[in-house]
Amino acid sequence: MEMTTETPRGTVLIALALSVALLSAWLVFVGSRNGPIDRRVSNIALSRTARWLAGGTSQGRIALWDLAGGTAPRQIEFRQGPLNDLQFSPDEAVLAIAGRDLATYDLKQSAVPGLLRSDERNYGTVRFTKDGQTVLVITGKAEIETLDAHSGVTRLKICCSSIYGEVTFTTDGQAIANAGHWPSLWDARSGQLLGRLTANRQFYTFRPVAFDDARRAILMGSQDGRVYVWDLTTRQLVAISAPQSEYVDTLAVSSTGWVVYAGFGKTLRLWNPQTGQQRSLTAARPTSNLILGPDGTSIIFGTIDGSIEFWDAGTGQRLRVMRVPGS
Repeated sequence: MEMTTETPRGTVLIALALSVALLSAWLVFVGSRNGPIDRRVSNIALSRTARWLAGGTSQGRIALWDLAGGTAPRQIEFRQGPLNDLQFSPDEAVLAIAGRDLATYDLKQSAVPGLLRSDERNYGTVRFTKDGQTVLVITGKAEIETLDAHSGVTRLKICCSSIYGEVTFTTDGQAIANAGHWPSLWDARSGQLLGRLTANRQFYTFRPVAFDDARRAILMGSQDGRVYVWDLTTRQLVAISAPQSEYVDTLAVSSTGWVVYAGFGKTLRLWNPQTGQQRSLTAARPTSNLILGPDGTSIIFGTIDGSIEFWDAGTGQRLRVMRVPGS
């Protein structure tokens, strides 16, 4: 008599479930290997003497160039992202990195960034004092703080602004300026409010902050598509650019007095507050903050394809292109 063996129904179901689980795990693995890479350069920084240039993608791939040495760029992995800001210390010894945590990278000794703060408070901006001993930050809770640059200990806390808006020291280092919904100035030592730049809290948020030292002015870009200029001494509004459809996410003031600004991924625009003249560089589309070149007239920024471009703001010519490795 021929015997037959039957597999219990429960065993079949378990086997099928295991197969599905293994297939799902494989698909996740393959997807992670072949998933989209965000090549967009979201932040750049140039050191005081223009020797060092750093550029990073939003995913935390950072390249560091020694422009004087001409060597291949170092590659830094910042895993506490997304990357929000980069800033060199005044002595060019340290690169500060802001993201979910706050880190510093020693240009002479470090192989990897060291964490200054590992509390996942989402640091939106990092700026150094002139002596490099203190850093200014804004957190995801919209708290403005100054921290010891070596220990991360809080020295001063000011409430409150918006993480979307930058915070920075004024050029003389005596005051802290914040953007956000209610742009203001604070005493850098005591934290005392020095004054507001608008009479009331604004519906549209201000993001980037820049200074025109020749005219003793502070500038901010707004979500309403304009650049606003205030006299730093009187805190009176003295000029507003014409409106445009996109946010003003980044701006810089050239040595010629022209204001260069853009929305991320949008057309680079130029405006002269003294004459009202405006023009645009349609081929230039920054995805990062704008910074001035050492000549005071060229503009440097990151792009969507993982490059850093140098442009002559006067002639509208692209001067140089560098690529972030691995992007």
